[in-house]
Amino acid sequence: MTRVTKKACQGPGEFLHFLKKYVKADWMMGLEESDLVLCDKEMLERDYEGKEADLLYRVYMPDGREVYIFILQELQSYVDYTMIFRILVYIVNTLVMYFLDTNKNERERAGFRLPAMVPIVFYNGQSKWTAATSMREYQNNGNIFGDHILNLEYCLVDLTDVEEEYILSTNTVLDNIMYCDKYRKKLELAGAIRAAYGRIRELGLQEGEEFRNWVKYVLLSVSKNKEAVINEILSWAGNGEDDMAFEYNIVRVLREEREKEKAEGKAEGKAEGKAEDILELLLDIGSVNDALRDRIFSQEDLDVLSKWHKLAARAQSVEEFERQSLIFD
Repeated sequence: MTRVTKKACQGPGEFLHFLKKYVKADWMMGLEESDLVLCDKEMLERDYEGKEADLLYRVYMPDGREVYIFILQELQSYVDYTMIFRILVYIVNTLVMYFLDTNKNERERAGFRLPAMVPIVFYNGQSKWTAATSMREYQNNGNIFGDHILNLEYCLVDLTDVEEEYILSTNTVLDNIMYCDKYRKKLELAGAIRAAYGRIRELGLQEGEEFRNWVKYVLLSVSKNKEAVINEILSWAGNGEDDMAFEYNIVRVLREEREKEKAEGKAEGKAEGKAEDILELLLDIGSVNDALRDRIFSQEDLDVLSKWHKLAARAQSVEEFERQSLIFD
């Protein structure tokens, strides 16, 4: 979960809105904001790779029971097929900690029960989530053993399944972030940010600042940290400048970055091609050790590579090339 998205859900009201609107489990619908308590970071256990959950809430149910809800957000563009096992390890680690932290006399009495733990996965990749959502599905022949094998299932919020119209049916910081998150192509993102800014103006100053921080985070991540330029664009939005100009300047920054990436890609491609030509010439006259191979392919200066190419064409041995090429480093 991005730092700013996570911050938006750290308020019980916003998190409750997320649960009721996007998870929509029946038992969640009767909850009130006062029933939710954000747990301290110390409560966040880790999975087998050392990753911790993004958020953990303690929920007090109407009958007095406690439930823990934790959320993991997958930001990568690929599907994590180990997710259900990660969740299993996280739940076991958390419940072991809870059990050991409970007084021995209390945990050994007949009525002692562990708290229920409800995992939620929020996925905003572009391809559909196709990983197993239950332990039964993750185990070989799990469907034939009924209730006699370990099973758990997580709630999945897959942003690709959430319609734009539904997201925009309410207006919170999180709604607007999720709306923009649906647009991963850079130039479409600019239009989504512009539209969301218009909606955010209907909210308070604090909400506007939270959304601005998220926009800054996203724009910095796609524009190689051009912070001064991004701050200037955001100041126009904050001053109520024409939103077409606002969108235009975001598009301009993104297009400049795309052109730069193309140019860098062409340069990298030329360098790699030159390195391959040099290696081919050297292999005609001897063997090339790994150190020399790495040195050739790590060189990005096209002028140096051109000189090396000429040197490789006239060298009588690989050793001669290696010795004389040091002059041009």
